[in-house]
Amino acid sequence: MANKTQSVFDVAVVGAGLVGLAAAIALAEQGKRIVLVDAKERAGYTSSTWDARIYAITPSTEAFLKALGVWAFVNAARINPVKAMDLWHEGASDSLNLLADDANLDKLACIVENNQLMHALWERVDALDVTMVLGSPCTDIEYQDDTVVVDLVNGQQISASLLVAADGVNSFVRQQLGLATNDKDFDQVALVANYVVEKAHGNIARQWFSPHETLALLPLPQQQVSMVWALETERAKQLLSLSEESLAEQVEVQARGQLGQLKAASKTYSFPLHQITASKLIAERVVLIGDSAHQVHPMAGQGANLGFRDVMSLAKLMTSSHALQDIGDATFLRRYERDRKADVVSMNTLTSGLDYFFSSNNQLMKRLATSSMEQLEKRLSMKNILIKQAVA
Repeated sequence: MANKTQSVFDVAVVGAGLVGLAAAIALAEQGKRIVLVDAKERAGYTSSTWDARIYAITPSTEAFLKALGVWAFVNAARINPVKAMDLWHEGASDSLNLLADDANLDKLACIVENNQLMHALWERVDALDVTMVLGSPCTDIEYQDDTVVVDLVNGQQISASLLVAADGVNSFVRQQLGLATNDKDFDQVALVANYVVEKAHGNIARQWFSPHETLALLPLPQQQVSMVWALETERAKQLLSLSEESLAEQVEVQARGQLGQLKAASKTYSFPLHQITASKLIAERVVLIGDSAHQVHPMAGQGANLGFRDVMSLAKLMTSSHALQDIGDATFLRRYERDRKADVVSMNTLTSGLDYFFSSNNQLMKRLATSSMEQLEKRLSMKNILIKQAVA
């Protein structure tokens, strides 16, 4: 190992997904020497075809991406604002309506495709002094003096004061360092697809709750919606065996015909749903961010925002540190972990709680859920609290 040539940096970011790219940008803007490492080669992210993978970006995340200079590279014609949310529970005659106007907000969120965000982030990275080592997986992580050293398949060695693990739910870094995870299997599969709708969506995000099942239809430009349908594994298999037309009819029924006839505008994708949380968000000279640290149920639509908030926290801590601060120091890293723990626990509690509360087959719980939504609809002050939590 001592005979190999090492490239030395302040920060090594492992993982070039949304959160890893944002971290590389935010820390490079602070003048840090950054290397971005990813096992895969860089892909192309511009396409006229609409991406079925979308994110509901909160106003605070949007403001952060604007501050990084990223948002300017997102095609405005591919962004759709969410002006309201309508939530239905099985058995309830009316929906719970959360309106941006009621909380004096311009919007609750905006819906953006994965490809658009990835393209914008890469454009910003290209404009910065960020070293990139792509297409070469990590093989080992070791320590030398006051640095963490990452060995790559291509024979390169990366030495840094701090390693930022942004390499996803199956994080090599997390596993290599032996960091345990707390896992929850929801026994659900999410079906994801885009549809052209007959009736105007009115910039409303709609969500239907039934026992262990949640359907969300999120507004997209060009009279389209993005569907995220979380349901029990066996039922998901049955629906996936249907033709596009038959599946669209099933979505129409589940959506109570709110948007009229649906026509498939993309393939239907599926993925199993788990809640995975790292027992520790830090290790020696290492921080975990994004899905490496936490993967949450898509019900609340907050996975990407949670990851971006990791980056915001890390960048803010570095900004407030003095010039001679060792950014890999254990005391510094513990501040990051303390800052992020409460947010992660809160989001896990929210998603698990919603799944239990709205999805229970217990008749008492069903009545309680229905009654709660009906009472909330009558109380503007309580709705405003929900809105403020949703847009944080």
